[in-house]
This record gives sequence, structure tokens and C-alpha cells, in this order.
Amino acid sequence: MTKPNLNFLFNPRSIALAGASPDISHPNLAQGFVRALQDSGFKGAIYPLHPAGGEIYGKKIYKNVKDIEGPVDYVVSAIPARLTPQLISDCVEKRVKAIHLFTSGYSEIEDEIGKHLESEILAIARKGGVRLIGPNCMGIYCPSSGMTFAAEFSDQKPFPKQCGPLGLISQSGGNAIYFIRQCVERGVFFSKVVSYGNAADIDEADYLEIMADDPDTELIAMYVEGVKDGGRLRKVLARTLESKPVIVNKVGNTETGARTAASHTSAIAGESGIWHAFLKQTGAMQVNGMDELADAVVTFSKLPVPKGRNVVVIGTGGGVGVQAADDISNAGLRLPMLPVEVRKRLREIYGTEAGSFFRNPVDSPPFRNVDDMATAVRAIAASQHIDIIILHFGFDIWAMISRSVPLYAFVESVNRLAGSLEKPLAIVLHYSEDPKSHILQDEVRAKFVALGLPVYPSIGRAARAISRYIDFYEHHERTVIR
Repeated sequence: MTKPNLNFLFNPRSIALAGASPDISHPNLAQGFVRALQDSGFKGAIYPLHPAGGEIYGKKIYKNVKDIEGPVDYVVSAIPARLTPQLISDCVEKRVKAIHLFTSGYSEIEDEIGKHLESEILAIARKGGVRLIGPNCMGIYCPSSGMTFAAEFSDQKPFPKQCGPLGLISQSGGNAIYFIRQCVERGVFFSKVVSYGNAADIDEADYLEIMADDPDTELIAMYVEGVKDGGRLRKVLARTLESKPVIVNKVGNTETGARTAASHTSAIAGESGIWHAFLKQTGAMQVNGMDELADAVVTFSKLPVPKGRNVVVIGTGGGVGVQAADDISNAGLRLPMLPVEVRKRLREIYGTEAGSFFRNPVDSPPFRNVDDMATAVRAIAASQHIDIIILHFGFDIWAMISRSVPLYAFVESVNRLAGSLEKPLAIVLHYSEDPKSHILQDEVRAKFVALGLPVYPSIGRAARAISRYIDFYEHHERTVIR
């Protein structure tokens, strides 16, 4: 049987939002969805729904979806769960194509009433030919069509309208929001995102299939608590990985985690060993946590595939170097001793090795001028024993020397350096608790991100991401997808 085409989910002609009260003195989430769609430039019609009628944000509020004159492709439900069977019945009569149930209170709660309610709405939807997203989820974010779930009542930045190559499939809505913001701050943008919650109707394999065939999606990240059909997911993963990398953060692997996952989205989680073997067989990359997921997509998006595992770490700080040596080795990368001729060249550049060491990691003197730094890195990169360069620096030191080393000159020098090297270059900006240093860190990170360079918050996180990246391409023996 041919699978139905679900691409319409990301490009509806119109959206109705159930629960959008006209009383803005008492904000609710449905109102937030209306404002978010307006602000994001949604290209279709927007129809607020509420029994009270009235107007909100310049839009007429309809009392029932059946009262809307034009066609309605997509409905967002932000009303109490007990009212959703009637809403879905009305949507069937209106010939709505899909309903996103932001509403919770279904199978994720330890309550037979909730499970029965989810079965009831699913039966109504399937009989009427309406697809369900969720329930208990944030829904869809698609910059190209202006769809968004950034329904916020704070001064946070709105979701960006800029499109990119990354697709995200997330069972959790909160983690989807966190992940989008983290990736955008690091210069990675999205083609499509879906938060799918309980997956009563459309599940993770369906969404993966959509993104596998989507020409705008080149890289796929997944946050999974549990699956509905492991056999089907395995087949879809294997087919997807023939052309696109897939990175998976599978959670709920411990007894406590599985119990929490069940109460969050009614997910059947499974044991960690089984999942590890499952993902290894398919060739998907497995990570542990949303931070590692972000590090991985930054690496895939911005770092050329290294030819080997030999790393040189260069920056200021002896203790940092010792910790880096452990982090690099534990990640499965190598720190070869720099050849004698390279160390000799570093002594010529810096004048002395006193107070520093030039073996690997390279504890260089504070960058007194940008020429020293660039010349040293080029000397190291010229060695045939080196495959990857990690350039790191801390902002407490930068705060001390920033008067003598102009920040813009340093950033521009690193940019020119990256463009002239034949070896991949990763940037590590160490976190600082000092408020002034933290401001400087944010400024520098933004500049490096704008230049398209991969930036990491620690050497350990950079090493883990790069090692897994190499593992992935050694397994698949493909060229990097850009």
C-alpha cells in the first residue's frame, strides 16, 4: 500500500487556532500561536477560534471552525482535552487535513480516562480522514512557510525566519525549542522541525520519511523517548542514511528514565544496550544529550571531514592542555608529539619555550599579536602528522590582553587562517564566570559563527563531536553532505 504524502503538513494554505480568547489581558497559548504566526510571516490565512467570538490582533475570531468561509487545512488545538472530540468532529465536517494537538491530558498521564480519550480522538480522526500531530506537543516550525510554535510571552528572541539544511524530529517540545535556539546561536539553521509528543497517529518513522525525501533537508537530528514500530523505523533509518546523515539522542534508557518518558509522552523507551545496537546496525550516529546533539550538527555543518585522527591543540594555559590531553584521548582521537622541526619553528616564532610547552598540546604564550598566532598555526598545519587543529582560548586572559590585541584583528586573522589551511580548524571558546569576560565571549562567538567556523564551548565537547563525525564517515565511506 502506498504511504500517504504528508508534505502538506509543512505548507498549509490556512491555519485555525482553537482557544484564542479575545481577552488579551489574560494571555493564553492559543493567542501566542496567533501572534507567533503573524510575526513569522505565515503566508496563508490565520483564523482564531473561540466560542466568545470577537477580535484579536486584528483578526476576526470565529466561534466554530465550520463558520470559516474558506478552506482550512490545519488546526492548532490549545483547548482542554475533554473538548477535543467535538473539535475533531467539527474538523472532519469542515474537511480539515490535519490537527496539531498542543493539548495534553491523554495517554501520557497514568489515567485510563486519558488513554480512552486518546483512542477516541484517534478513531474520530481516522474515520474522517484527518491526520493528528501529537497530542501533547509543540507541532511544526518551518521557516520557508512561516509556520512556528514560538508562542511566547516574554522578551525572548522570536524564532528565525532564515532557512537552513537541518531537520529536527523531537518527541519533546521544550527540547525542540532549546535545541533550535542553541543551534541558531552557533550558526546552524533549519529546514523543518516537528515536535510530535505522544505520536497517536503520525510517528517518528513517518516524520523521518518526510525529511528523507525533502530536498531542503540535508542533515537530520532526532530526540527520541520511545518508538511505536521499531521494525519500520529501522527500515526508514537505513534508507535515509543512504543519502543523509541522521544523529539520534535516544533517552529513557534507564529504569528511571523510561518511567519518566512514559509519563511525559507515553513512550515505550527500551534498554540502552538494545538501542545502541539498533543504531549501530543502521549506521546512525548516537549522542548523549541535547548539547552533544548540537555539537554534532555544528560539526557536520561546518567542519570538513578530517583525513585522520591526529589532533593538535594550541592555546594558552598549561592546565588546560593537560585536561585536553585526557579529553582528546578519551574521545578516541590522537595527540601526536610535534616533530622536532616544528617545535624549533615555534621557538623561533615566540623566542623561547620558557613558561610554555610546544609538544602537543601546545601551550603558547598569550597572543601578543595576531601574526604570531597565525604563523604558529601554519607551521603546525604544515606537518604531515597533523589532521585536525583545535585553536582554543579563554576570556579571562583575553580580558587582560584585549587592549594590546584588537579583538577584530584577531577574529579576522583566524578567518584568513581558516581559509588558507588545508586542515580542518575548530574553535574552542572557554566559558568564563566573569561578567565582563562573558560579554566578550558572546561577541567573539557571534563573529566566528558569522564567518562560518565551527565553535565549541570546551575541548572535550569538540573532541567527542569530531571523533563521532569521523566514525560516521569511516562507517559510511561517503563524502560530506553540505
